[in-house]
Amino acid sequence: MANNSDFDSIFNTLPREEPPKREDEGSARPGRVKTSRPPRGGGRRAVSIVTIIVLLLGSGGVWWVWNEYGQRLVNYFAAEEVANFEGGGASPSIDIVVAPGDIGETVARKLAEEGVTASFEAVYDLLLQNATITFQPGTYRLLTGMSGENAISALQDPSNRVQISFVIPEGFTMEQALARISERASLPMEDLIEAASEPSLYGIDSPTGTLEGYLFPATYTFEPGTEADDIVNHLVEQMKSRLRAAGVAEEDWHSVLTMAGLVQKEAKKTEDFYKVARVFYNRLDIDMALQSDATITYWTGLYEGVGTTDADRDDSGNPYNTYQILGLPPGPISLPGDVAIDAALNPAPGDWLFFVAIDLRTGDTVFSPTYAEHLVAVDRWLSWCRESEENGAYC
Repeated sequence: MANNSDFDSIFNTLPREEPPKREDEGSARPGRVKTSRPPRGGGRRAVSIVTIIVLLLGSGGVWWVWNEYGQRLVNYFAAEEVANFEGGGASPSIDIVVAPGDIGETVARKLAEEGVTASFEAVYDLLLQNATITFQPGTYRLLTGMSGENAISALQDPSNRVQISFVIPEGFTMEQALARISERASLPMEDLIEAASEPSLYGIDSPTGTLEGYLFPATYTFEPGTEADDIVNHLVEQMKSRLRAAGVAEEDWHSVLTMAGLVQKEAKKTEDFYKVARVFYNRLDIDMALQSDATITYWTGLYEGVGTTDADRDDSGNPYNTYQILGLPPGPISLPGDVAIDAALNPAPGDWLFFVAIDLRTGDTVFSPTYAEHLVAVDRWLSWCRESEENGAYC
């Protein structure tokens, strides 16, 4: 008669019974469960069955074997049937995370544990049959009560992927960028403000103590659940990579971004970015005030304003008032893009000291080397403003 260890070595390989999952009260009923015989493992099971029968017939302890292993044997034969839902599923939806490095077995188990599929085998058996099936890491929104086939198809459908996506336009301020991220990523604004409050945490030595200018404006995509500091760090790293690619030494980051942020707010057309930069450099060279309305509105928070009042321009308490203070403002006044950074590094040649947009809809701008010529251009701008109420709304 075989000893206990012989039987244990056989029966310990058999599947253990798992209690069926209960549906949540009030949830939508998943698809009807069907069972099917898996198209695998026939040879292994046949060998095991023969081995068991030989042991039973060759021993004198049939009843002992049944008492010890009968239920396991019943479960073993019952495991031939695979639980599988029918159809494409129903509400509620479930977010399934396929992490980098997850193998098919891991994915099949997640689907079963979350109630997307009726069993682990409903998916895993299909994966064993087709080794070409792969899953891309990400978060996918699936329904509950899906068949194994439908669950696999849903995980391979990019339209089911759940992502956080937002656009930070060039010329946004940091405050505007954080508000956009808060809205699109469903993150509390206070968390983002806190994440951006310590520039040194991101390797930034900012004289103004903020990350203004250091978040690169672009389109971004993140996985759900990404923390505020991870998002801020990614945007900062994007700006660092742009500065390095442009050949800007780290000690010059702040001055370059300060000029680039100013150009970004003042220029409209690509070719004008380089001319605007030249105007500001020409003024700096002769100790002439930059007189940028954009620096004033940055301090007042009226970001969309075009002009300023006499009181605003006379306010010496505004550290960004370039009518009253010579030189560049203390730091960037916006988030500059690649063109603005390039313009700050490579201004166009020219002797201009003035510029004015004569059509605020198209951005057409006149650049002048003398004040007399500039006044003529200003008259053209004022005439445009008076042409219609629509034009006047821009002024």
